[in-house]
Amino acid sequence: MNTVRTQWRGSARLGIGWGAFKGRSGDNAAHAHHAIQMLLAESPQALWTPMAGWQSYRGVVIGHNQQHQLAPTSEDVVLVYLDPDSDAGRRVRMLLADGFTVLSDEQTNRARTAVNASEDRRLDRLLVEAIQPTPDADASMQSADPVIAALLAALPAAIPDSLPAARLAREAGLSTSRFLHRFSAHAGLPLRPYLRWRRLLTAMAGVMRGDPLTDAALAAGFADVAHFNRTVRRHFGITPGVLLRLNDRA
Repeated sequence: MNTVRTQWRGSARLGIGWGAFKGRSGDNAAHAHHAIQMLLAESPQALWTPMAGWQSYRGVVIGHNQQHQLAPTSEDVVLVYLDPDSDAGRRVRMLLADGFTVLSDEQTNRARTAVNASEDRRLDRLLVEAIQPTPDADASMQSADPVIAALLAALPAAIPDSLPAARLAREAGLSTSRFLHRFSAHAGLPLRPYLRWRRLLTAMAGVMRGDPLTDAALAAGFADVAHFNRTVRRHFGITPGVLLRLNDRA
């Protein structure tokens, strides 16, 4: 199938360990990225995978590092990206068979409702609960850890590439192993992926404010704009410029 040149149109949201796009998808070549991706649509949309070729789906989950391509859409769709190392990502990975799972209409409808109705920073948890309910939803939510919460609140906006766990553990008054365990339980992500998402959120906030890409990248602690571009592409399969153009149309 040949795709026509089409611009992305819509809006994007980001949180720690997740991203969500709502709108009409545009040009994208076959690609793979680190994040788990969900497609949620009102009507079937064309999606290519190496195993199935071009097929149409309303709801589908694509595993991390799995090759795929979504055809430009003529209606609004929801695309959700989950870090595979997050609590939500690990739960979704349990649903995957050979890196790919088609959602039922019921799962798709519940997931669309969760995304459309929520502005919550923990949208990832609400979304996963929609497609894989647990007997006690509250049991899947981590308890707040005041020591780790205080440490995270004190982190600078520009987080350096090298921020040793041992240093943070000393600041928290914990052994390194105990710190890493409590950190993951509180944040829902291991330390390094969490810090990467913090840098990404800070930089994307600058981009969405209209800051030049280089300024936004450096202010967030990226070594340079090329490093920022690689990180965005690694997680979402698109460049920061796509999100910048979305902001221009807002």
